[in-house]
Amino acid sequence: MSPQRAADRVGAPSFGSAQSGRGRAIAAVTGIAQISEAPSVPPSEISFNPDNPREELGDVSDLVESFTEVGQIVAITIATVDAYLASRPGRQDELESGTKFVVIDGNRRLKAAREAGLPSVKVIPGDEFVSTDESLLEAAFIANARRRDLSDLEEAQALAQLVKFYGSQHKAAKRLSMSQPLISQKLSLLSLTAELQADLEAGHRNISHVRNLAKLPPEEQKAEADRRARSDAAKKAQRKQRPAKGDNSVITPAEKAPVPEARAPQGDNSVITPQAETLPSESSALPWSDPAALNAMIRQHATAEDRLTLAKLLAQ
Repeated sequence: MSPQRAADRVGAPSFGSAQSGRGRAIAAVTGIAQISEAPSVPPSEISFNPDNPREELGDVSDLVESFTEVGQIVAITIATVDAYLASRPGRQDELESGTKFVVIDGNRRLKAAREAGLPSVKVIPGDEFVSTDESLLEAAFIANARRRDLSDLEEAQALAQLVKFYGSQHKAAKRLSMSQPLISQKLSLLSLTAELQADLEAGHRNISHVRNLAKLPPEEQKAEADRRARSDAAKKAQRKQRPAKGDNSVITPAEKAPVPEARAPQGDNSVITPQAETLPSESSALPWSDPAALNAMIRQHATAEDRLTLAKLLAQ
């Protein structure tokens, strides 16, 4: 008999019958079946997490403005109420009445979505993240952070959850065999302005243009990202203007200057020795400023072994 999904075992609402690749990957690691992905859920159906009280969420007016102007970029990770209560049976009264899901990551986003009046919010289902078994919970977070189908922002969000679980970037880096500076660099994407995050998700921005911009004030981030984009575009334009390198360049040998005919002095019966032909020095005739021509000349006159030796010498 095939194992039941966690949602089915507890009678939780289902997002669909097909299990996602992410769900299968985590299920293989943790042994917990996953609910399928859902594109969106009404905010009224999601309860704030009791472990993160609403009064501690602070002012979310900046997020409200962002949701109104740009829309929601980063999804809210949720679990079904039944999955949450399965290991916390005494906390039913701490959840909002009539809700079907509980926030795992994104309480401030949920609060902002409600204040902005959004009819629905993007979610990432994750019943595995409400397990009280530390080993299963750790495996679930690690599997989520190592997924290969994540966008840059989704990876940053997954890493943030793992760092929160371990309590530090250093511990998370060690567990993932990843350097702490790299994790910090990836997490910085979560501090970008909503406009830059939206551009990054839509493919309008290169990751190199927005990396490590979190240290700048929001009003300066876009200007710096634009400057990096212009710099990259200028470098690409310069590379295109350079002559293409290849082995098919046609080399036209330099013409030799005619040698004047030696004349005997009048009235002189001495033996005339023909004047030696004056040739331009070999070094001056080489096309030093044309790498492609040099390449073709070397291939014409040098053996394969000599060319290999020359390449090693040039690389030193």
